[in-house]
Amino acid sequence: MTLPTGSGQVQTLLVDALTEVVGPLNVTTAVEQYLTDVTEQPPGAADVVVRPGSADEVRKVLLAAAGAGAPVTPVVAGYNVAGLTIPRRGGIVLDLTRMNRIVEVDEDAMYVVVEPGVTFEQLKRHLDDQHPDLVYSYPFAPPSTSVLANALLDGLNNLSMRHGAMGQWVNGVEAVLADGTVVRTGAGGVVDKWFARAPLPDLTGLFISTQGTTGVVTRAALQLQPRPAARARWFAFADDLDTAYTAMRALARTGSFDDVGLMTWPAAKMLFGATRDLRRADDEPFAFLFLDMTGASDDELAARKDIAQRILDDAGIETVFPVEDLVRAVPRYGPLAELPTTLDFLLDFPGGGLTWVGSYGPGAGWVDGAHKGLGVLEEHGFPPFLVARPMAGGHYFVLRFVACFDKGDVAEVERVRAVMGRLADVVLDQGYVPYKASADAAQRILARAHPGFVELWSRVRGLLDPDGRMNPGRW
Repeated sequence: MTLPTGSGQVQTLLVDALTEVVGPLNVTTAVEQYLTDVTEQPPGAADVVVRPGSADEVRKVLLAAAGAGAPVTPVVAGYNVAGLTIPRRGGIVLDLTRMNRIVEVDEDAMYVVVEPGVTFEQLKRHLDDQHPDLVYSYPFAPPSTSVLANALLDGLNNLSMRHGAMGQWVNGVEAVLADGTVVRTGAGGVVDKWFARAPLPDLTGLFISTQGTTGVVTRAALQLQPRPAARARWFAFADDLDTAYTAMRALARTGSFDDVGLMTWPAAKMLFGATRDLRRADDEPFAFLFLDMTGASDDELAARKDIAQRILDDAGIETVFPVEDLVRAVPRYGPLAELPTTLDFLLDFPGGGLTWVGSYGPGAGWVDGAHKGLGVLEEHGFPPFLVARPMAGGHYFVLRFVACFDKGDVAEVERVRAVMGRLADVVLDQGYVPYKASADAAQRILARAHPGFVELWSRVRGLLDPDGRMNPGRW
């Protein structure tokens, strides 16, 4: 029997059933901390929080949820910028932080199998200590965030320019469907090695960018990369977006560099503690490029430095600093020198609000889209804060527009909601598609999508979650 969400009866039944699965210490009706996040998204509602410790406990939780007709919202760190883990229709918050095991590292096939609670800090420490010849990719995000969640949401990290969005790094998953069925995808669904998704039907894609609506992933096999013998990181300053794009495009197409990231001037102001009424001086660069170079030897690295210098010179970028020199001169740049890191200037903004619209799309629309999006930010009273990079060797680019705000200021929250909606339309107009899409952005995507795409997605969602209980309110 399906019970009305939020009723005392459903809450009592859920608490009793879930306590039998995970024990009383891992079930609580104190749900308040799960109902909001750092974004402008409104608070949610939930009946109970459960913290499973294994895939079998996840299976039993989902069986209990199915029996009660209860919605299920999975969460790990709860730090995202699209409100994706705010429970929207009550029911169960499935806190996966106890599932924090690094299950396997295969040095030969270069992959790691992780559970949802494994953090970037934990994985880096494990690889550095136990498998020093291998590395993963790390974002400009808190080290406490989930490696698996970032991959499932098709996020980007410091090796994404070379290897693509993180969903492409997933060799396969183990997941529990809404009805409690346990599935495995990729090669690991057939043999005992998760070496790739090929040459099988790509069922792994059912769990990428679907935001927990198709099932709960309890482990994933993620590609690792060889640790390079030599590395150099540079900062380069660009006076305008055309110059920056010319350099990024050329650097990406050589195939010689690991990463080229971009942030516009408000990031530097905020790094030094400025929050309001930001102004760019006439002699300050408009954008900062972060260039990461590696080589199998010092000679190879030296050759790549020469290539990089020629490309920057040809683009008209004259100011270049090795990161270590810049950090020695200006210690506040230290967090940018090593990943994973915590960008406190974003997380500690007065009022605690942080949000963005990030998108992937073709390079041909990048400069125009960047100008239009920055204009929308400024029109709404926010500084022109852009984060960008080429992806997958330059096959596509990132446009991400960032806004920090005071969550306690009702008027400012409304301005943020308005600007994020407009930015979602701006990037779609440029042929870009939002990633980690909020519920609002997802609706805008579906409104423009080919009808066959919408029909196929509806069929898939209907098959895997016919009652619409899995992370409801998304897609």
